[in-house]
Amino acid sequence: MDEDLELFYEDASSQLQIMENALLDSKDGTTNQETIGELFRAMHTIKGTAGMFDFNEIVSFTHIAESLLDEVRASKVTLDSEMSTLFMEVKDVTYLMVKASINNIPFSQKLLENISKLKVELEEKMPSGKNQKSTQNTQNINIQSNENNLAHLNNNQQGSGIWHISIRFDEDFFTSGMDILSIFKFLNKMGEILLNIPVLSNIPSFENIDPLKTYIGFEVLFESDCTHDEIVEVFEFVEDDVRLFIFKQNENEKYDELIDVYPELEALFSDEGIYEKTSIQQTNNNIQDNVEHKTNELDLISPIETIQTILEPEVIVQKQQQIVKDSEDDSVQKVAKSSSTLRVDSYKIDLLINKMGEMVIQNSKLLQMAEDRMDEDIEELATTMNELLEEVRDGVMDMRMVQVKDSFIKFKRIVNDTAKNIGKDIDFIIEGEETELDKSVVEKLSDPLVHMLRNSIDHGVEMPSVRIENGKKPKGTVILRAYPDSGSIVIQIEDDGGGINKEAVLRKAIENNIVKKSDHLTDKEIYKLIFSAGLSTAKEISAISGRGVGMDVVKRNIEDLRGIIDVDSVSGKGSKITIRLPLTLAVIDGFLVQAGETKYIIPLNDIVECLELTQEYKEKLKDSSTINLRNEILPLIDIRKEFNEKIFNGIRENIVIVKYANYKVGLQVDELYGEQQTVIKPLGDIFGKVKELSGGAILGTGEVALILDIAKLIESQIENKIKKGE
Repeated sequence: MDEDLELFYEDASSQLQIMENALLDSKDGTTNQETIGELFRAMHTIKGTAGMFDFNEIVSFTHIAESLLDEVRASKVTLDSEMSTLFMEVKDVTYLMVKASINNIPFSQKLLENISKLKVELEEKMPSGKNQKSTQNTQNINIQSNENNLAHLNNNQQGSGIWHISIRFDEDFFTSGMDILSIFKFLNKMGEILLNIPVLSNIPSFENIDPLKTYIGFEVLFESDCTHDEIVEVFEFVEDDVRLFIFKQNENEKYDELIDVYPELEALFSDEGIYEKTSIQQTNNNIQDNVEHKTNELDLISPIETIQTILEPEVIVQKQQQIVKDSEDDSVQKVAKSSSTLRVDSYKIDLLINKMGEMVIQNSKLLQMAEDRMDEDIEELATTMNELLEEVRDGVMDMRMVQVKDSFIKFKRIVNDTAKNIGKDIDFIIEGEETELDKSVVEKLSDPLVHMLRNSIDHGVEMPSVRIENGKKPKGTVILRAYPDSGSIVIQIEDDGGGINKEAVLRKAIENNIVKKSDHLTDKEIYKLIFSAGLSTAKEISAISGRGVGMDVVKRNIEDLRGIIDVDSVSGKGSKITIRLPLTLAVIDGFLVQAGETKYIIPLNDIVECLELTQEYKEKLKDSSTINLRNEILPLIDIRKEFNEKIFNGIRENIVIVKYANYKVGLQVDELYGEQQTVIKPLGDIFGKVKELSGGAILGTGEVALILDIAKLIESQIENKIKKGE
């Protein structure tokens, strides 16, 4: 797929997602003009861009849908639930058409049948007596010879169906990413260009020409039964880069206004026999002279060839299409200046991040070398280089950060379809959609979230009749939220259903030999049993759930992302699943410490403060598992004991206070070395069961340091204390 087609695919997918969201938002009957406008613009935008690539089947199909949406927009047709379902099918079929077209794959028989069926259904929804001209509008009309076009123009002297389009481009148009040839091609699908006169008066002398600047304009005579607004919409993608005058050919006063703006046109129109102050000159002779004159001067054969001859492709910047969302309205698509937007494949950023990681390691070695040699010049140079690397790293990492909105908003359809299939009514709420997360994490998070959302709908939210019996509203609520917290991202799925039946979960776990009947488990531990493989409390196996497969995979996927997952539930009130993830999987700012013979790195975002123990504190901490820090009692974790380091006599010299969620603990260590920019390296299968470690790092000395996973370290301590009954 070339770049232009890839951009078309991305833009079409974005528009279809906007369409889907608008339809889902209107399913409860709260349709407003803004929602209808989003639907119409989505179809219109796809039709326009598909026309530029000669995807005539897509243009034909979307034109019918657009026409019906135009009637809805004019309040002549009501967008009820039946029609919303129809447009949802239109959206799905359009996506399949786009996907097949860009890959040059013939439509399947099933797709062709669906297209035909939907065309009939859409046309049946049109107001009675409304003529559809989708076939006419999407024919691949061949450009007739200018002699035939102008003869036809002569036979339509009144100009009732002929428009005059005056086009001038901003001087930076060639760098805007749009191709004017495609616009003229699309005009020829809506009607027929009868005459196209290039305006050359603004072209400077050869030595003063800037090949990246636009000097040319066009005066076009265009025959079509389109309205003024429909012609304007053809230029929607370049509306910020062109100046347009569009009027009927027989509107003399409009010609006068145009000449007032561009005085040079008075002589041009007169010479070409188009218009004079008193009348419109359309005699066959002078028009024929005009054709011969233009043909001799510019070798004019067709409107398209006219532009190709004038614009000299050799000196024009290579065309690029860059379609982005308008900053003021997510539903309106525009063309972005290439100077402000640069599209880069994600693998290139991944490669850059990997190289950045190697540079960080090498710079650490340089810093270590400077310290060992006590060379202040090298040390200063290495420190400066380290600061620059941090800035570059932050910039590169920021490229990978994306809002979770685009990922979350796709779940609306899944929630809607799942609820509909099992006869439930769900109000799906998204909170914190502007939260940013590493793109690689977002991609890997999609499947686990889908599974948990389906579980919330199927197992969590009760049937409407049951909710009414329990004094609840028949419509259930599922909330998907995201927010940053202490250097990590928290994602929660919350429902107002009946909660987790802990007795049923425990009974099933005992039956499956996951736990023993004699085990004394807390509520928290029972809830976490839902992540055990093969455990399901569903009475029947359905298309959605019931086989006990999925939640164990969800947990494993979250842990692979160095995240943790937690469950809270209140009987009769609902459940909440909380996922806590690191911001990125590549490079972190850490703090280097040593405990025993091993060096450890603590993520800087998890650290509250560091304490260098005084002799008084050391005496107080003898045989103590807690520390009193400004009247706050905090538990202590001896890192040596935790990882079976060789135990030496005496109390640890330093304590690092760390936090996770609402918990704070003190880590007892021997040495504090300071901040360390860290490239995370996997530890391999040998450390697979040591969940308190999230990876390793290579230090400047060549040593390997272990990266502590503070969340899992604290969680492990809490579980141990619960088991001991503390």
